[in-house]
Amino acid sequence: MHSLARQRFEIFWSQVAPSYSGQKVAIIGSDRPQNFNCLQNKDLCHFISNVKDNLREAKSLGFVISTILQHYYDIIILELTKSKETNLGLIALAEEYIKDKGQVIINGDNQIGVKSFLKNISSHWPAEKTITKKKGRIAIYKKKKQIFSHWKKYQDFHKNRDGYYTRCDMFSPKEIDKGSKKLTSAFNAKLFGEVADLGAGWGYLSKEALKLNDKITKLTLFESNYSAYLASKKNIDDERAKFRWASLDDIKNLKARFNHVICNPPFHSGRPKDMDLLRSFIFHSTRLITDHGSVWMVFVSGVYLENELKNYFDNIKILYKDNHYFVCQLLKPKTER
Repeated sequence: MHSLARQRFEIFWSQVAPSYSGQKVAIIGSDRPQNFNCLQNKDLCHFISNVKDNLREAKSLGFVISTILQHYYDIIILELTKSKETNLGLIALAEEYIKDKGQVIINGDNQIGVKSFLKNISSHWPAEKTITKKKGRIAIYKKKKQIFSHWKKYQDFHKNRDGYYTRCDMFSPKEIDKGSKKLTSAFNAKLFGEVADLGAGWGYLSKEALKLNDKITKLTLFESNYSAYLASKKNIDDERAKFRWASLDDIKNLKARFNHVICNPPFHSGRPKDMDLLRSFIFHSTRLITDHGSVWMVFVSGVYLENELKNYFDNIKILYKDNHYFVCQLLKPKTER
């Protein structure tokens, strides 16, 4: 089943495509390259994303890929994210990189607030056309003088309330995730040798692991979000830390094995909760540890059940549990590695 954003864009594009033939296009904000598979001349279409898997998929569809806008474009398509601040930063970038007489196209679902976002934009920059369809809206704006440059601040890294560099386009940017705090308490003085942080985010777990465990010889951070990867390098100053911009696909054939894996696995990429993503993190953690290694994970209570973990590990130790979180140490993986 195609997403509503894709259905809406395909209907819209079928009506306007002839007038945009041969123009250079950039797509920003989207985590679904397939939403734009209807675009022709993909060699002129640049898909911009921070996420490794999104870029890999976009490249397989024929798009030119990058983590940043590098050129000026005739058309910039902004697919709204769930983060208002991220969207504001992206519209400022779109305004900067659109050519004279170019157009910005904004596509968003009602459930993430497209109506209020377009109202905010249009009060300063009137839309040429707005289409309401498939539980969302698309609006078209013609290039005008820059009026949103003050929103470029949302593209910058800033220290959050806990003193870590973050940006709005990553998980829990404003403060340390409470589940991660529970996990660090559990592995205090218990990690040694080589450690992997799977889905490391902006580096809180790794920084605490290095601080609390002097027997760690090397800690490798694996993170697929490029912004979070860059933030972690700003947040951690320890020669034992190694940084990898990598998705789960990138570590499938990794030969290195670790004494410990630490992980606050994601399950929040979509609605409903993305349980397949969560299971994938658990599966890959089993392949990263040595035969006598262990995986340290924290889960939101009720999202992942102890009996499901038994499909992956023979030994499950519950280290902490309350109404919100449970922390466990997982040993003896069942997966063939």
